[in-house]
Formats: sequence, C-alpha cells, structure tokens
Amino acid sequence: MFRYFFICFVGVFVALWAQIATAVDLTNVSFDTDQKLTSLRLDITSQDPPTVFFIAEGTPRVVIDIKNGALDDQLLKTSKDKKSFEGEGAVDKIRFAKRGENDLRLVADLNPNAQYLSNSFQSGILLIVIENSSGITSGAESTGEGPNPRIKPGANDSNVAVDARPVIPETRSEAYVDDIPVPRLKTNSIVRKYRKPVIVIDPGHGGYDPGSIGVRKVKEEDVTLAAALELRRQLLATGRYNVVLTRRKDVYIAHEKRVLIARKAGANLFISIHADSTSRGSARGASVYTLADRAQKRSQKLISTQNWILDIDLNDQSEQVGDILVDLAQRKTLTKSAQFADMLLPELSKYSALVGNSHRRAGYYVLLAPDVPAVLLEMGFLSNPQDERLINSPAHRKNLMKAVTTAINSYFQS
Repeated sequence: MFRYFFICFVGVFVALWAQIATAVDLTNVSFDTDQKLTSLRLDITSQDPPTVFFIAEGTPRVVIDIKNGALDDQLLKTSKDKKSFEGEGAVDKIRFAKRGENDLRLVADLNPNAQYLSNSFQSGILLIVIENSSGITSGAESTGEGPNPRIKPGANDSNVAVDARPVIPETRSEAYVDDIPVPRLKTNSIVRKYRKPVIVIDPGHGGYDPGSIGVRKVKEEDVTLAAALELRRQLLATGRYNVVLTRRKDVYIAHEKRVLIARKAGANLFISIHADSTSRGSARGASVYTLADRAQKRSQKLISTQNWILDIDLNDQSEQVGDILVDLAQRKTLTKSAQFADMLLPELSKYSALVGNSHRRAGYYVLLAPDVPAVLLEMGFLSNPQDERLINSPAHRKNLMKAVTTAINSYFQS
C-alpha cells in the first residue's frame, strides 16, 4: 500500500513539476516608433513561437496567443488595472486575459488607419511591425484620406437577392494579391446595404504543376484556366457579380494562397475547377465536391493562421464558447456549400454525363475556408478519351460554364 501511495505521489509531483517547468512568462512589452512604423516587442521565456494573427474588421487589432503563458509579476505591476498596457505609435492599447486554463491571449488594439505588416520570432523575442498608414503616431490628428478598406469577409449574407432595389451605386478600386486583382470598396460616407456578390474562381493547378494529362496529352492546367475564363466572361455579362480569378495565366498558386485570395476578396462563393483522372479509362462524367465533415479539424487550423476567425471578446466569451461559435459558422458554411452543389448538379446534367454519387465530399485544401461556401467542380475525366475530347472543346466548356452560371444565379436568388 505504501508503495502504491509513493508511486502516486511521485506521479503527481512529476506532473506538477512539468507544468511549472513548461510555464512561459511574458517579461517585457516595449515599443519602437517613428513616423511610418511601429514595432511592438514582446520578450517571452520560450523558444516556441506564439500564434499571431490580424483582424481588420471593426477596430483593427493584432492577436497574440502564448501557450502555457502568464505575465511576469513585475510586468503585471506596470499594467493598467491588471487588464491592459498603454500603447504607443500605431498601438492604442494592449489588452490581455487568460485563454482557457493555461494560455495567455493579448490583443493589440490599433489606431483606425494602422495596418499590420509582419511578425517574427527569434531567441524569445516576438517582433510585430505595424504601419501607421496615415503617417502619424498615437495622439496626433489624421490628415488626408486613409486607405480603402477591404470588403469585410462574411459581412454580407451569401443569399442576398441580386435584383434587390434600390441598389446604391458603388465605387471600386482594385487591390492585388500577388498580381491577382481583388475588389475593394472605396471609403466614403455612404452606407451600402447591398453590394454585388463576389465570386472567386480557382482554375486548378498551373505553372510547374500541370495536373492530370489526358490520353491525347491535354493538360488539366490548360482546360481549367480556359473554363475559368469562360465562366468569368459569362458571370460578368450578367452584371450581377464581382468576379476574381486566383490565376489568369499559366502560373502555380499555392493552395493556401488560393484560400487567402478568397478571404481578401470577401468571397461569397468559391468555385475551384478541375478535371479528373483515373487508371480506369472507362470512368467518365462530371462531379462536384464539398468539404467532408471529417476535414473540419483541418479547417480550424486556418482560423489562427489566416484570420478565418470569429471576433470573440476576451472578457465576455470563454474559449469553449468561442469554439462553439466557430463550429456553428463552419456548419453554416458547409450547409450553404451543399445547397449550391445540389443546385449545380442538375444544371450540369443537361450538358454532361455525371459520375455515380456525383455530390462527393473530401478534404481538399481549397475547400477549407470556414466562412466561404466552396465547391470543387470536376468537369470530367481526362483519362477517358470521350471526356477528354469534350473538356478540350470550347463549345462544351461554354455549356458547362453556362450550367455553373445558371446555378449561381439560382443560388443568389434563393
């Protein structure tokens, strides 16, 4: 019996010691500012990099999550009411609170025109660089017009009627993400109740990644780009949509960059176009993929790495409540994706054979965005001579994209 209690005691002691040994202290918060840039420095007693992401909507802010983190006692004494630190330059203030049982979250509230640029972590020092977009430091008056704000992701419901009236005229300029044009709304005093839905079209593969190659050497990267350009032409002809392509030429765009383009565009719908291939040359027909339930954990990783995150108030919501809200947003997105897929398949069947079980589910990276309805369209099989001939035919691609356009119209009118 004594041996049993001794082993239990040793186990508890080791566990407590491990917890103490792995605790991470934030020991210092400091700033370096000039007229254009503000550098926020955090000194941390750990070699593991914190999680850092930027939220542009509302009050712009940078969020820092430190695993097993806590404030050093001396640093805590310098805080304001043990809730925040005074800011400098582009930073208005830094709030902090426990996240879950062991982690520490800090939120650096930025001045209205400030813009997060980058972060780096080395030898226990986290350095976050922020641009004073208006060229001022904290406390000074802003002069001149600030930068145009990006369209807020998820700000408009995906099912806004496209013929709603009155439609307030919009003034657009173009921003670019690695040469990909992204629509923006110009800053002015008009409150817009409506805007055109943003459709992001993603031609699969490209550059050094040709994708599937057909029996007659037709390349997937070529037919997907041709189909995407045709779909863009048809959508713009309706006058109902803003359209963004993830690529316009034969270049490779990383999967995470394709998702990032959708976020920056404020996409209401994301369509990735591909052509299938299999070792069985008899397989043919189109299919549509949406995100599988089992892939939601992969989707949640984007929440902290690409700002696909709900704005959870530190003081009002627990970590568990935040996770529930994120899960609800993901489920809503999955439902909308499935609704569009179910509208698209009957239209495709008018012009193409469909594979069995034509609405399929998978964990493709381009479908992972938690708050953008997304589908991946397989136009057919390049490994099948008949499908390859059709997919390589401009007339057939035009009909397929006509089916997609009709489904998009139905989706936004529903």
